[in-house]
Amino acid sequence: MKIFNEIKLAQELIRFPTVKTEDKGIMKFLSKKLSSIGFKCIIIKSKGTGLKPALNLYARFGKSKPHINFLGHTDVVANLNNWKIPPFRGVVRKGYLNGRGSQDMKGGIACFISAVSHFIKNKKFKGSISIIIAADEETTGLGTPAVIKYLKRRGEKIDFSIIAEPSSNKSVGDEIRIGRRGSMNGTITVYGKSGHSAFYGSYINPCTALAKIIAKLKSSSLDNGTKFMPPSNLEFTKMNVDNLSENVVPQSASAKFNVRFNSKYKSTSLKKKLSKIINMVAKKEKCKTRIKYSVSGEAFFTQPNKEIYMVKKIVKKITGNSTKLNCRGGTSDSRFLGSIPRLELGLRNTTIHMVDERSPISDLKKLAKIYYNILENYF
Repeated sequence: MKIFNEIKLAQELIRFPTVKTEDKGIMKFLSKKLSSIGFKCIIIKSKGTGLKPALNLYARFGKSKPHINFLGHTDVVANLNNWKIPPFRGVVRKGYLNGRGSQDMKGGIACFISAVSHFIKNKKFKGSISIIIAADEETTGLGTPAVIKYLKRRGEKIDFSIIAEPSSNKSVGDEIRIGRRGSMNGTITVYGKSGHSAFYGSYINPCTALAKIIAKLKSSSLDNGTKFMPPSNLEFTKMNVDNLSENVVPQSASAKFNVRFNSKYKSTSLKKKLSKIINMVAKKEKCKTRIKYSVSGEAFFTQPNKEIYMVKKIVKKITGNSTKLNCRGGTSDSRFLGSIPRLELGLRNTTIHMVDERSPISDLKKLAKIYYNILENYF
């Protein structure tokens, strides 16, 4: 049975220029690799950013319980100009693997595939290992939900998942994510009554009402946070008044906001709270409002359990790091896993999305070793 080297495999993956949801043959490549060590693979389509569908991979080894899963994504962000080393060459130089995706997150994928290949060759175990690789984490985010939907139809249940997002900060394993805040965007449009600004009382100014709504929302505490998550925070990101005349009170005014919310809220309850504040102020100002919301991810949190404490011990043994459990960062595909217990553990995030992204070779070796030990202890 084949064993894959994490450095060589990471180089091979980086050489596929998978910007946005472009496949460039990478899923076929990975499917062939995993099939060669006994995985059953299926390509699942989802909507892409262009005319072609995005291709996502689900691979499983074994049929019985317990079922551990690794989750990753092959797509990378652009920002490809002015690199010292071309972004898709996967060059190793002076102890670093250079290239787009070396940290986020083709390097992480290579580490868990390498660990799995070593484990399957060296150990007999009862249970299943599966791999989900999405094509669109940085863009549409439809790939992982498509795979999860496929698993639900088949009645396949994942017992624990490890997401290879670059969670580490100063050294591999110093931070592990056990949750993420939710993210919700909103647009508030306030409708007043237009009129000449010289005739006070003949108009209802939506700008004034919007300003008071903004002030009220910003001065209202949403919550006090949780043990692992900071207080929910709302920030206004854009304001617009479609008005070309300085002496005319406009008919409407609008503003956009983003709120990062902790696990005290579901988006539905947060919407109700915000709408109540907005409509209360608008009513006092005799204005009507229209509020639109879009949720890019719910907050989620895995209560530290035996698997999470097991991973902490492994990281301590291999790296010497006393891992901090937290819920920092933005959104990831982890948000689509529902109630599945999970954690995010990957390479460092020091150069992700930057020009000249790179990862120390020593980090890749440590992470692959951590993943191998997780499998050994899990089964």
